[in-house]
Formats: sequence, structure tokens, C-alpha cells
Amino acid sequence: MADDADADGRTRIADPDAADAGDAPPPTARPPRAGADDDRDGTAAGERADDDRIGAAERLLTSLAERGVTHLFSNLGTDHTPLLEATAHLRTEDPDAYPEVVICPHEFAAMSAAHGYAAVTGDPQAVLVHVDVGTQNLGAAMHNAHRAEAPVFVIAGLAPVTAEGFKGSRDNPVHYYQDVFDQPGIVREYCRWTGEYQPPADPAEQVVRGLERATASPQGPVYLAAGREALETPIRPVDLPDSMPRRTRPSGPDPASVDRLVDRLDAADAPLVVTSDLGAPPADRSVEALVDFAEATGAGVVEHGPSTLSFPRRHPLHVGFDPSAAMADADLVLFTATDVPWLPAKGGPPADAPVVQIDPNPTKPTYPHWRFRVDDTVQADPVSTLEAAANRLGGSDDDAVEGSPWRAHAEALAAERRADLGAARERDGLTATEVSAAVDDLVDDSTVIVEGAVTSRGAVLDHLALSRPGSYVARGGSGLGWAGGAGVGIKLARPDSRVICLLGDGSYLFSNPVATAWMAAQYDAPTLSVVYNNRGWNAVRAATAAQHPEGRSVAADVPESRFGTPLDLSAPARAVGAHTARVERAEELADALAAAADAVDGGTPAVVDVAIE
Repeated sequence: MADDADADGRTRIADPDAADAGDAPPPTARPPRAGADDDRDGTAAGERADDDRIGAAERLLTSLAERGVTHLFSNLGTDHTPLLEATAHLRTEDPDAYPEVVICPHEFAAMSAAHGYAAVTGDPQAVLVHVDVGTQNLGAAMHNAHRAEAPVFVIAGLAPVTAEGFKGSRDNPVHYYQDVFDQPGIVREYCRWTGEYQPPADPAEQVVRGLERATASPQGPVYLAAGREALETPIRPVDLPDSMPRRTRPSGPDPASVDRLVDRLDAADAPLVVTSDLGAPPADRSVEALVDFAEATGAGVVEHGPSTLSFPRRHPLHVGFDPSAAMADADLVLFTATDVPWLPAKGGPPADAPVVQIDPNPTKPTYPHWRFRVDDTVQADPVSTLEAAANRLGGSDDDAVEGSPWRAHAEALAAERRADLGAARERDGLTATEVSAAVDDLVDDSTVIVEGAVTSRGAVLDHLALSRPGSYVARGGSGLGWAGGAGVGIKLARPDSRVICLLGDGSYLFSNPVATAWMAAQYDAPTLSVVYNNRGWNAVRAATAAQHPEGRSVAADVPESRFGTPLDLSAPARAVGAHTARVERAEELADALAAAADAVDGGTPAVVDVAIE
């Protein structure tokens, strides 16, 4: 939910018919000025005025670049003409002065790409969309960035407010259709800040404000709307300090909190850490902090619903991904960098085990309902807190690791993984376990796994032996299809990495596969997408079986969850000449994946559609 209300959104006069019908009218205020200094014709967006003024569109673009935004993931419309003219001017005069424009044939793919870029770098990128309809097409990608706390600066055009007489006045019927009362309201709940650019202000000020809010804790999307007439207006730039925008971080723990935490750790024999995304950038420091803490205390670590790699997954103190299974043996539970530390329906911490939360936003203000037991709260930066506690305890200790009761848990999980893979290989058809083990053979020191495998996720987490910080990224929210566009954004951010996207078949369809394949080909950002194709919506089927195990739908095998007509999911990527393959037998899998990886390493996007049970 938006934490900052600097701007309530587009200003409009209330609809009297709506008021007569008993509906509350939207907020009203002074409408934006279409020009400055009574200059009705203005100055073209890419031209300089005679004095010290500059076109607002150009100023918006250059202020983004000056503050570290390198890419503008764009789905364009008639509202973007001032920005296109400004881009043409800058391309001639100073091509490094504005972000690279990355054309995205769908807004969901654009937002996912910016999210992916930010997820591996920590640096906010920008997205440009088309009025209200483009804002709506952001859809579930906006939800994902919100829940994953990914800093993304979204810019949207607005329908012109003048009928004639100004540069940018209405000249198309759609400019009436797209005129709505509160366009930012479409996404306000998912944003840390929303605003509308109104001249004669300097748009750089709103860029600074938006970037500060996007990168402050909790990070997330921001949204700025701007109309054509406003962006055509000549404005006078203001001087902004080089220190703006600020990149703030939560503060470290106070000494009393560290004392309490260390006392609890000294009294515990089997402390357990639960986290979901502690491994966010700066990933090297974050993962090292958790490793040092676990090795200093002998604590086991559970990654619950991870969106990053927070702990090496073959470390002897990694005890899997199910906190309920591990908590039964814990005498101290510490959860940090997670919004959902456990599922109460599956079991929580033992009644006699203290529960400590380390979180700069412990009450989770973006969640309407959030009820988890907490006995002690450290409201501070998690990484700094873990470092402080580990230092007080003397740092990594081989004896603590060797003597930890969690080693036996980790060894038991390893045995289960081996048995699971052995049993899968004895079956006739391919399984998610076999596919994940085969993908693991492709992982090298540069690989980034972009995971959106849905019901195959457990197999991915169990059978990919990842250990390097930054080697695993997931969407963080529940909007399916993210991995396709995110993979392109990650490849742009990490051009020397092998980027492997793992998607369920339903998720792959949600990803706008033609759009994402085109982006990968157009911008030399090849990724390898492996589709776990179970020919339906297994999550729907499993949820129905869990809630109505004896019901008629389950008795009929939940027919609505199955795709009746077979789909060749390798087909969309062939539109751009990608390398594609379909795999139906186990003996085909390794060669097909190896050939696809070779294609990607050679610069060609690849998709492998694997039929699984």
C-alpha cells in the first residue's frame, strides 16, 4: 500500500451524475496547466527555448539517466509523442544522456523485465506505459514488484486535457476514451508513491522524489503520470544537490537488542532461522552474513518460499524449504526478511520455543491480515543485525557447525533427494524431479536461475544445488508469467551470465511468450526457457483436492484444470527464429538441454518444452 501521499492522482472535476447516484466523487483540485508563461504553442519537446528553458520531456529523460536509470522498458502510445521527439533530439546531441529505450510488445513483459533487472542489481529501472489501458496491462507484474519489494519507476501518459490550441491537444477519439477520473488509482495500492507531473515544475524533482521512495524500505514500485501538453511545456530546470535522490537503508540494531538476541542464542541448543529473501542485493554481503551467523551459532536455516538465494543449498546447516517440518525440533526460532515465516495450518513453532523477528518493518503495513506469533522484535536491518550477533559470538566456529543438531536434518534431506531422484528415474514418464536434476547439469559459475515453475517448484528447489549469491531469483508475488520477461531484464543486467528461466506451462502462457522472445532476440539478451509442461493447471487441481478431497470434482479429476487440446509450447518462440525443442522421453532430455544451452551461449534464445507427468 502506498506509504506516501504526496499526490492523490489525476485531478478531475467530479461527475455530477455519479454524485446524484450516491457515489462519492473523486478528489478534485486545480487542473494541470497545459503551458507555461501563457505560451500556448510551447516549444517542441526536442527543441530548446530562447532562454534557459528546456522541454519537460527532455528534462524527464535526462534526469532519469543522471540518477542511474539505464533502461526504459517501453510500450508506446499516442501519449508519448513528446518523449519520442525528445529522444530523437538527445540521440543526435548526446546519446548517453537518456536511458536506453527497450521496446516491449506487452506491458506485463516490460514490468517483469524491469523487476528482474532491479532484483539482481538493486538499482531501479523505468517502465513507460500508455495511459489507463497500458497501466491496466501491467496487471500482475505490478503485484509481483510490490510483494518482492522491487524498485521500479513506472511512467504513464495521460489523455490530453485540452481540445485544441496546444501542442499535444486531443486529435484522436481515443483521447476521450482514455480520459479517466483517477488513473494513478489503478495501481496506487501497489506503489510506494504516485504523482502527476504538472508544469511549470521541473520534472527532475518528481524523478528524485519517486526514486527516493522506490528505494526506501520497504522498496517497491512508484508511478508518475504525465500528459502530452505538460511534457511539451518549456520549463526552467532547478538546481538539485548531487546527493539526491538519497539511497536510504534501515538502521542497524541497538546494543540492547543485540544483547537480548545473543542471550537467547547462548541459551538455545537448536536455533532455527527462517528467511525468504535475505539474499537480495547486495547479495554477497547478505549471504555471507547469514552463513557467518549460522556457523557461529550452529543454527539451521530454512528458505521458505524464497525469492532469492539466501544460503548455500548444500551447506550442512541448510534444512530445506519447509519451516513446519524443521520447527518441531527448534528451541529458538528467528525469522527475518520474510513476510510469511510459516503456514499456521501446517504447524508453527513449539510453544516453549521463543520466536524472534528481525525486520525493519515488523508489523507488515502492506498486509491487511498478518498474525504470527512474535515474542521479541528487533526492528533493524537484518544483515547488520546478523553481523553484529555473529561478531559478538566470535564469528564462524567449526565446532558449532560440527556439533549442530541440524546436520542430521540436512543429511536426512539429502538422502530423501537421492531417493526421490532414483525413484523418478525408475518411472516411465518424465517428472519435474528428473528435469530439475538435468537443468542442474547446465549450471555453471555464471548461471542465474529465474524460477516460475509453480507446482514444480519443490523439485527445482530440491534438485538444483545452487550456492552462489545472486544465482537464483523468483517473482516474490503470485502473478504467474513473470520469469519470461524477468529473464530478459536479468540478461541485460548480467550479459555474461547464462540465464535459465524455469516455467510451468500455464505460467509460460501468461508470460506473453512471443513478446518476451522478441525482446530477447531484439536486444541480444538470449535466455533458455525450460517449460515444465504438465498440460494443465496443477495448482488448481491440488487446491481443489485439498479442500474437497471427497468431492465430485476430484472424483472427475478436476476436468477444468486440464488443457484438452495439446499445446506445442515451443511454437511461440519460433516467431523470432529461436532454437526450440520438444521433449517427451527421458533419453532425449540431456541432449535437448545441452543443445539449447549451446544456442543461448551462441546468442540465440531457446525454449525447451518438456512433457512431464
